Amino acid sequence: MIEQRQSVVPRSVAAAALIFLLVTAIQVAQMLTSDSSRATGLRVAIYVVGVAVLALAAAYGLWRRVERARTLAVGLSGFGIAYGVVGFAEIDALWLSRMAGSAVVVGLLLVPASSRRWFRVAPPTD
Repeated sequence: MIEQRQSVVPRSVAAAALIFLLVTAIQVAQMLTSDSSRATGLRVAIYVVGVAVLALAAAYGLWRRVERARTLAVGLSGFGIAYGVVGFAEIDALWLSRMAGSAVVVGLLLVPASSRRWFRVAPPTD
């Protein structure tokens, strides 16, 4: 029998990583299509690249069982929720999807036992 060393990523963590990337893509698309972004092209490009790199790093870290990536994803999603509450006057379908997606990411990373177990540090086997 073949011994399997790498565990399978829990569905809740995989879903959280994918939803986190989707919410980030929506945020970047909103930033690129906003009227204020046309005036400062370089600033928007730096923002878009920075957000994309952070989101990809967090999603990859979630997949690879890195606790800091979980903290980063929960923190950025929490910030997204807070930012959405501040911008409550601009309610539209994308706003609602970003808020719901951020809340789902936080819930999927903090609530299910499989997610909490995935990020628990295992003692050394040696």
